[in-house]
Amino acid sequence: MTDIQPTGMFKYVFIPAVESEPISSCEADKSGGLSNDFLAKNAKQYFFEKNGGAARASALENATPEEKKLVAKQIRDMYASPSSSSGGGATGGAGSQLAQMNDDDLIDVVKTSEASATCEITALTVPTPTNNYQCVSMYGDDQGRTRNLPFNVRATAVMKACGHGLPPATSNEDGKQSGIYGDVFVGKCKDNEMADIWERVDLNVEEVEGDLDEVEWCRIARKKGGGGGRGGGAAAASLSGLMGNALKGGNGGGMAGGAVPMGGGGGGGGEMSENGYKWSQTDDEVEIKLAVAPGTKAKYVKVKFGRKTLKVTVAGQTLCEGETWSDVVIDDCTYTIQDDSESATGGRELCVTLGKKVAEQWNYAVMRK
Repeated sequence: MTDIQPTGMFKYVFIPAVESEPISSCEADKSGGLSNDFLAKNAKQYFFEKNGGAARASALENATPEEKKLVAKQIRDMYASPSSSSGGGATGGAGSQLAQMNDDDLIDVVKTSEASATCEITALTVPTPTNNYQCVSMYGDDQGRTRNLPFNVRATAVMKACGHGLPPATSNEDGKQSGIYGDVFVGKCKDNEMADIWERVDLNVEEVEGDLDEVEWCRIARKKGGGGGRGGGAAAASLSGLMGNALKGGNGGGMAGGAVPMGGGGGGGGEMSENGYKWSQTDDEVEIKLAVAPGTKAKYVKVKFGRKTLKVTVAGQTLCEGETWSDVVIDDCTYTIQDDSESATGGRELCVTLGKKVAEQWNYAVMRK
């Protein structure tokens, strides 16, 4: 899609987690287009500053040599600890890699991490003909829940008004209720790939407050093909459920928990499935297939391959995240997205290929996180 850059301003909204604070209207320039979207940039910078990332990055930049040496030692000690879930002890994993880095290189890695402004993007609706190709997205702190930020009642209500269900509280290991935590921004765009259009459009305060059942975009989102979730069965955190419900009228499948158990059994080459997902293997590769909605584009897809981990997101929503059965060769891993010839509704298929490090049969592809 050509990244057109229209002129003018657009409106989006800010929904604070603290209910006594009013929902407010914000403005940004349309000229950034898709590749330099000012809403996303503004949201990332807001959360970067609010969660202390900017301050930590500045502190590292201005640290004395003695302070940097102390920080480097603390990081190595943390990952060398036998109880470290990330390092696996000093003899392997991250601990081994960090032990081989000098202080300056280690500090540079930390600085890069701290200087990265990110946010979590939740697709409340995906563009469809029924909703006139309008996509509404929510931008929040990507660690709002784990940082113990306040529960955002109003943002959660907006998500539910679009037809998205929430996982039952009993499925949450931390004991917290399901929903949105921390402040959020919500914006709207028109995204019609066939017409080569991507443009920010106004979203006003009155469209995210009051009787949301009567708000037009929410009402349309709940319809079959309306771009949201239908029937309360799909959590917004599962874009595969969201898209499937939007265009097929389903009730969410098995992804409300945001995890991907990928079946079992060690047969070579035979295709296995569980919770709507399929996977198969040869001696050298594992292939994972995820069904996504018609119109899903490669620009929405992000796949992060780790030595023994996999994370797949579409439009900021996690479809697959967990630990693989065995190690993979990252350079041999890839993914493709294409039309699904077996789909009666014109859906698409995201195919992720993992290159095995050792030629062996796997009992599963990805273990639930």
